[in-house]
Amino acid sequence: MQRKCPECGGLNVRRSSIHAREELAQHTLLSPYRCRDCRERFWVVSRNAYYLAAIVGVALVVGALAGSIGFTPEKRASVPDQTAQHAGRFTDLAKLADKGDPAAEYELAMAYMNGSGVPKNETVARKWLERSAGHGNTAAQYELGLALREGRGAIQDFPGAMKWINLAAEAGYGNAQFALGIMYRLGTGTPIDDVKAYTWLNLAAAQGVDGAAAGRDAVRTRLSPAQIALAQSEARRLSVLRPGAPDAGTKAEARCNARNAGQEPDCPATVGAPR
Repeated sequence: MQRKCPECGGLNVRRSSIHAREELAQHTLLSPYRCRDCRERFWVVSRNAYYLAAIVGVALVVGALAGSIGFTPEKRASVPDQTAQHAGRFTDLAKLADKGDPAAEYELAMAYMNGSGVPKNETVARKWLERSAGHGNTAAQYELGLALREGRGAIQDFPGAMKWINLAAEAGYGNAQFALGIMYRLGTGTPIDDVKAYTWLNLAAAQGVDGAAAGRDAVRTRLSPAQIALAQSEARRLSVLRPGAPDAGTKAEARCNARNAGQEPDCPATVGAPR
């Protein structure tokens, strides 16, 4: 590498000797030079500095590789364990679902619908949704209604969608109330009915469902004062009958419905049943 004098810019420079008073550790990385033209003496980075930088760089790379190799077996060892745990969980879930457990049926349906741990299969998902919905699980009723409305894993069926979403909405399921309000607003599977749209969106808004309050207020602009009063009265009536019962499809209640256990003292006939 050609050296250049910082004073005159000349290239006629030569290596200079290190004086005794200059023998410091830092001079291991610096070398003295003198310009033959202007006699200026100056210091530049020596080859030792470049060698040292290369050695440090190689050491860092080797250390990083060694560290990653050292941790890899531990991380990989956990993968089979997780797979085995998931397989065991899925087996237990399938057994419960086969016995008619509504919560297990619903969880199994969503696993197939989303491809979570099993190959995605919307047809199989719909089968388990139908079973869970039939056993009174409101979340399953809602999801089955959406599947029929959107034609996922089944022929698009607006009346069927209305049936299941209405059941979940009447049981107090907030998302179903919102979906039902939108269906009445747009006339999906039913004639457009702004009063009913306002009623169900009002109920969904009371449960904090995103977008429900804005939808309700948009519908209100199309209603007369008398219609608003009627819709609000109906919303109050429904909220009293089902006062915010998003858990109407929980495992305990759904299991009672699955057993048709109206005659059992701890399982009233009306558990989870829409009115």
